[in-house]
Amino acid sequence: MPGSFSYNKTVVILATVFIVIVGTFLAFTYETTFSIVGTTASDFLPNSIISHNATKLKNPPHPIKGIYISAWSNTDSSKIDNLIKLINETELNGVVLDVKDYSGKFTYAVNVPLAKEVGALGEIKIKDIDAYIEKFHKNNIYVIGRVQVFQDPMLAKARPDIAIKELKTGKTWKDNKGLEWLDPSSRIVWDYAVDIAKDMSSHGFDEVNFDYVRFPADGDIEKMDFPFWDAVRPKYELISSFFYYISDQLKNTDIATSVDLFGLASWRALDFSFDLNIGQRLVDALPYFDYVSPMVYPSHYPKDFNGIKNPSLNPYEIIYGSLITWKELKATTTYKAVLRPWLQDFDLGGVRYDKTKVRAQIQAAEDLGIDSWLLWNSSSKYTRDALLVE
Repeated sequence: MPGSFSYNKTVVILATVFIVIVGTFLAFTYETTFSIVGTTASDFLPNSIISHNATKLKNPPHPIKGIYISAWSNTDSSKIDNLIKLINETELNGVVLDVKDYSGKFTYAVNVPLAKEVGALGEIKIKDIDAYIEKFHKNNIYVIGRVQVFQDPMLAKARPDIAIKELKTGKTWKDNKGLEWLDPSSRIVWDYAVDIAKDMSSHGFDEVNFDYVRFPADGDIEKMDFPFWDAVRPKYELISSFFYYISDQLKNTDIATSVDLFGLASWRALDFSFDLNIGQRLVDALPYFDYVSPMVYPSHYPKDFNGIKNPSLNPYEIIYGSLITWKELKATTTYKAVLRPWLQDFDLGGVRYDKTKVRAQIQAAEDLGIDSWLLWNSSSKYTRDALLVE
């Protein structure tokens, strides 16, 4: 029947058009959904819901001369104002803020699901991180966020399956300070560090600084049992793999990166067999970070070190000896990082660090062509007279 055939043909055509339209819509929806599933809120909301102030410094300073601001100092607005005043009136131009400290807790509410799951957002000290960073940026101050990686009691307690255990008891292992550590081989821990850095980037941090990127250095080391590390692969090789992973995962972000190392890793940087038994070698970090910061505090070197009877009393010699290896590495290798050491501005072992000792460290670095540095004082109290006035 011609009429019936015509009708059926029309139905088929309309049905085909409908399927194509619906299919196109579903494909578009799938692609959009797929792309969103692969991201976090901070990847596509930073300029709307998260903050309109989430921007980095347009022209970051160089060299960078910064000071550490402790987690609790962030709660004291008058102290912060005084530190900003100190920076504005001297050669300083940067700050290092704790984001995740020794406790495993965060100073601001990061948009990282695992942080919420393990209860790491329970002691927020900075309520409005965007406004806080903007306060520094308005003064042209470079903002670095410090993240402790493998020492993390909060995550270790919540996820004992990825924590270092005691060999005999199976309980979570603790160092001499009673703090728990994570297995440096755990990909969960690696991704946690990456997610934190991406969230920081969305809030305008200029740089993420990774600390405690190593195996434990104290405690009953012989009794440690690792859920993932096989105790065969060299520690430095594993830590180097982490360095590469961080660099690769953050390569498409606009946040700078840095890592802290023990001072001895710098002093003996040319001895490639030496990793302090914690997996740290300067040569492994240099290709993957914008800045590498050896913690070359003179008071942390043992007595009679390398013929120096009391390292604390010889800040120039210790800093010079620790950093000259960088100059030798630079002459023989190609790498990305700028060396930016942590210097001492605190008293320890009965030795007072006055302006002369603090300035001697800066001078030693500058004599080696190193013009970026950071000052550490756990109470965020700094020796003004050691700094050049501007």
